[in-house]
Amino acid sequence: RFARRLAAALQCLAHQQDFDCTQLEVIVGYVPGLDATEDVLESLRQAHPNLRIIHAPFPRQNIRSKGYVLNQCMALATGAWILLLDADTLLPPHMFAALDRVEAGQSFIFPEGRAMLDPQTTAKILLGDIKPWLAWDELLQAAPELRRDEALGAPIGYCQCFRRTCLEKVRYPEYEHFQGADYEFATALQQHFGKEYRLDFPVLHLD
Repeated sequence: RFARRLAAALQCLAHQQDFDCTQLEVIVGYVPGLDATEDVLESLRQAHPNLRIIHAPFPRQNIRSKGYVLNQCMALATGAWILLLDADTLLPPHMFAALDRVEAGQSFIFPEGRAMLDPQTTAKILLGDIKPWLAWDELLQAAPELRRDEALGAPIGYCQCFRRTCLEKVRYPEYEHFQGADYEFATALQQHFGKEYRLDFPVLHLD
């Protein structure tokens, strides 16, 4: 039921600036038949053929198995870094260029926080009236709320970036619900690899 938001999130990936998007490997975990996700992925394939998108379908029994779905998707990843991204989270157009500039010794990266968009702005983005990659600064300034230190300051799951080798020591908790698993995963990364590196900008979160 987040297919339209997923489309906006994927378009933000496809419109990254000062970065070669052929380096991206986008793995989308979903349950077929619940919404228009497959139609969205086909549209992205047609409009942005250089963006490599990997379908990762799961049976309906896994509809709430977030940890299992994420672990299975991450096992498909081949890149040195993994970025977990919720379908309603928008990345700035300079996100991957900024990640490329992070010091080599870092293992875990997190944005400054998330700027929460209101329903009207979200609707305009979903309808294509606003293109976030072109209006990023204006959207950020107009956001009614910036959440910096949620969950006791833990870098929770809407946008977590870490080295794939971290998975040799840490796995995403596999519960049949959504609550708390991203917090546990974040604190486990901190315990094994030290405090996360914080970027100096937030992501946007759709209503």
